[in-house]
Order: sequence, then structure tokens, then C-alpha cells
Amino acid sequence: MTRIRERRSSCCASAAFELDSTEARERAQAIFLTFDDGPNPFSTPDLLDVLAEHEVTATFCVIGAYAAEYPDLIRRIVAQGHGLVNHTMTHPDFSECTPDEIDRQLGGANEVIASICPQASLHYVRAPYGIWTAQARAASARLGLEPLTWTIDPCDWSCPGVDAIEQAVLDAACPGAVILLHDGCPPDELPPDGHRGLRDQTIMAVRRLIPALHDRGFVFAPLPCRCATSPRNTHIDMP
Repeated sequence: MTRIRERRSSCCASAAFELDSTEARERAQAIFLTFDDGPNPFSTPDLLDVLAEHEVTATFCVIGAYAAEYPDLIRRIVAQGHGLVNHTMTHPDFSECTPDEIDRQLGGANEVIASICPQASLHYVRAPYGIWTAQARAASARLGLEPLTWTIDPCDWSCPGVDAIEQAVLDAACPGAVILLHDGCPPDELPPDGHRGLRDQTIMAVRRLIPALHDRGFVFAPLPCRCATSPRNTHIDMP
């Protein structure tokens, strides 16, 4: 997946979503933290502790297979007031999936989240690697989900160092920015030693970034709700 990882930071350079003029005024200094590829049994709890310490709201783009394995972490994310985004069941490249596979990936993740947290509402889906196809967009629309991309990618998944992650975000930070970070790793990319210590650099960078961005006048905000889709109402039968 290295080839895909290398090109993904440039595939979402435009705005991650559009705000109308009223929302834009209300969110003049808003910035959005998003975390992909969890939940992770080691990184996610530590990250949630940091967010709670600073009273910051974030959004977690969760992989359905991991959500099913670690349901208590999904419940904790929601209980702490953070948002959830559908990040498919197993993190496939949509360009290599059939339409039926895309339906199962998206519908399956919705079903898992509904079974764990029936009160949760889903508004967005984030494509693995940021790779969208016409079929994936159509499947998302059928579920009432809007595509979520990003505007800042410090490539923390490559573990470039805490300083590099922090500086990349600070250099690009602007009102309305959607920051892409990771609290986990796709199942087929896990290192031999597994989950432990996987996102230590990201956690430390977030610990620094929150006060640094606050000092610049930014406010961490939940993503705007563009629809009100409950995962309970988006069932797709799995084979």
C-alpha cells in the first residue's frame, strides 16, 4: 500500500467540505481534528485522555472490523462527545472494489456502529486512502453519507517524528482546516509487533498541537452536521 499512501496527501488538497456563509461566519476560527483507522486498543485510549485533558472535541473515522473488536472504545468515543465517521469495514481501496463490495464495506460499518451505539448518528464517510470512485460516491449517497476528505495531512502514518508532525500542521493551519491524523492502522498494514506503540508520535504531537493552535486563536469543533442519518436506518445485508 506504499504507493497509495504516498499519493494520498495530494488527492484532497481542496476544501474537505463546504460551509454556507452563516456557518462560515460562526466557525471563523474553527479547526477540525480527525483520526483514522481505529479504534486501537493502545493508542485510542491514550488519545482520548489527551483530548479530555484539554476539553477538545474530535472526530474518529473508524474501521468496522476494529469497532466490532473493541466496542468499548466506540462507546467511550461517543460518551466523551466525539463524532464518528464510517471508514469502511476493512479499509479497501475503492478503485479495486466491485459495487457490491463497496456496498458491503459501507453498510457493514454502519451496522457495526449501530449495534454498539444505537444513539450514534453518522453524517460522513471517509474513503480509504482518500480514493473515491463514482460507485463509492453513489453508495455513500444511498446511505445518506457525505464524503469527508481533509486539507492538512502531516503523514503521521509514516512516523516522521513528533516535531515533523507538529510543524506540518502548524505550517498549514487555517480557519476551517480538517486535519488528518491516525489513531490506528489498516488491518493489512499492521506491523509484525501489532498495535502497541503504533501511534505514540501522533499522541505526543496532538498533546503539543492543541495548546499551540489554541494560542493562535483556533477553536476545535465537531464537524458540521449536513444530514441526520442514523446507522440503524442504513442496513445492508452482509452475505
